[in-house]
Amino acid sequence: MVSAKLKILLSLTIVLALCLSSVGALACTAIYVGSDLTEDGSTMFARSEDISNSYNKVFYVSPAGNHAAGEAYSGCYGFTYTFTHDSYGYTAFSDDNGDGVGGVCPDCGGTHEHTPYQAAGTNEMGVTISATETIGGTEAVEGVDPFEDAGIEEAEIVTVLLSEAATAQEGVELLLSIYDDAGCNGGSGLFIADQNETWYIENVTGHQYIALKLSSSMAFAQPNMAIIGLIDLDDTENVIASENLIAVAQEAGSYVGDAEANTIDYVASYCSDQTANSRMVSALAYFNAETASEEPAAADYTISNVDAEGNIVPMYTNITLDHAYSIADVVGYYDIDGIASSRNLETHIFQIFPEDGATDTVEWVSMDNAGWSPFVPYYPMLTTDTYEGYQLSTEEAVFTEEEPADADIYYATTTTVRTEEGRETVEGFRALPANWADSMYWTFDALSNLVEFGNLSDEQIAEIDAQIANMQQQCYDAYAQMQTAVAEAESDEAAAEAVTAISAGAAQTVHAAAVELVNAVK
Repeated sequence: MVSAKLKILLSLTIVLALCLSSVGALACTAIYVGSDLTEDGSTMFARSEDISNSYNKVFYVSPAGNHAAGEAYSGCYGFTYTFTHDSYGYTAFSDDNGDGVGGVCPDCGGTHEHTPYQAAGTNEMGVTISATETIGGTEAVEGVDPFEDAGIEEAEIVTVLLSEAATAQEGVELLLSIYDDAGCNGGSGLFIADQNETWYIENVTGHQYIALKLSSSMAFAQPNMAIIGLIDLDDTENVIASENLIAVAQEAGSYVGDAEANTIDYVASYCSDQTANSRMVSALAYFNAETASEEPAAADYTISNVDAEGNIVPMYTNITLDHAYSIADVVGYYDIDGIASSRNLETHIFQIFPEDGATDTVEWVSMDNAGWSPFVPYYPMLTTDTYEGYQLSTEEAVFTEEEPADADIYYATTTTVRTEEGRETVEGFRALPANWADSMYWTFDALSNLVEFGNLSDEQIAEIDAQIANMQQQCYDAYAQMQTAVAEAESDEAAAEAVTAISAGAAQTVHAAAVELVNAVK
C-alpha cells in the first residue's frame, strides 16, 4: 500500500557540519587492485566520496572546449589557473551549484562560474583521475611547510587536470608543478591513470609530495590515511618527490629514513601520530580475513619499494588478497559497514584495461550510500551524455526544528549551530526537496536513510536488499550489452550513440525501481 505522504522518521544522531573545502571529505575510502590480481586483467581503483548526509551531487559530461585557451579559471578558495588549450571533454561529478540553488556554491557560497569539487572522471584522451582522499600531517611538518591559502584545493584538481592532460604522465607533472609553485590548500591522496600506468600521490604539507607509479602486483586501501611507507627516492622511474621532502622532515625533527641512501619512510616522517582507523581494519579483513589484524601496524598496509636487504624492488604492500578480484568484489568492498555510509555522496569505480582505445576504461557510478545503490556502467570516452536523473539541480534539504507539515520525505536528525557560547547541538528534522523522485541522488538518499535509520522490519530490509542486488545484476547485463554494441558498431559515432543509450537506459531502470521501493514503504 502506497502512502500518500511518506514520512521517514528516523532516530539518527549526526553532526551535520559539512566537511567541505579546506576541511575536506573526511570519511572517503579508496581501493587499488593491480591487474595481476584481477580476474580479467584490468587495473581497478575506486573511491567513495563522503561529506554529509543529504547533500546533492550531480554527474554529467563536461564538453570539449568548456574552458577556452587563455581562460583564467577561479576556484572556490583563491586558486586560479589559466588554461593552456581548449579543455578536453570528460565525465565529472560535481557539487550542485546550479539553478536549483540559485547558482550558489554549497562549498564557498560563491556565485561565479566554476565547478565545485569535481570528484573524479575520465577525459577523451583516456586520462582518469580520482581526487581526493583527505589526509593530514603532524603539526611539526605543517609548521615547517604550511598550506597555502591560494594553493590548489582538492576541489579544483579534477577540473584542471582533466581539462589539460593528454596522458597520466602529463597530469602528474602538471599537478606537481602546481604544488611546487602555487602550493596546495590541504593534504590529499589521489589517483592519476591512463591505459599505460597508474600513479598514486600524497601530500600533507604546502609544497612537499611524493608520487608513485603503482605496480600491477599490489593492492591497498586508503581510508583517509597516508599509506606511503619506506621509499627509495633513487627509483626515479617510479618515484617523483619534491626537492625538499627529506629536508622538511629533518627540520621538523621527524625524519625517518637514511638520508645518505636517499630513502624516507613517508608515514613515519610526516604522519607519525597516525594509527589505523576502523575502516582500514575492515578493509584488511575484507581483503584476507586469515591474515588481517585487529590492530594493524603501518607495515601491514603501507606502500614500499625497498626489500628487507635494502634493494629497490617494484612497488608492493604486505596485503594479500584471498582470491583474484572481479568488479563484483570491488562493488562488495563498498558494502562494508563503515565504508558504505549515509555520508556517501557518490562512489566511482574505474576499470582500466591495457588496450589503447575508447573502451579501455569503464566507469561504474553509484549515487549516495553505496551499500544501497547499484553501480551503473559507462564507457566514459564514448559517453556523450549521462542520464538526466544524474544532472538535476535541486533545492537543498532543509533542516527545521519543527516537524515538517508538508514535506513528502523527511527524517529526524540533529545539527550543530554556532552561538555566542560556542557550538550547540539542535534536534530537528531534515526534509528532502519536493522533486526528490526526479533525481538519482535524492532517490537513493531517501532509500538509504529509510533502510539505515527507519523503523523497517527485517523482512522489508531483506526485500530491499534483494531488489538492489537485482538492480546490480541488470547493470552487469548492461555492461555486457555495451561490449556487444561496440563490437557490432560500424563507426565510432555509432558506438558512442549505442553505449550512451545503454548506460542511460540502465540508470533510468534502476532509478525507477528505487522510486518504487521508496514509495512502497511506509
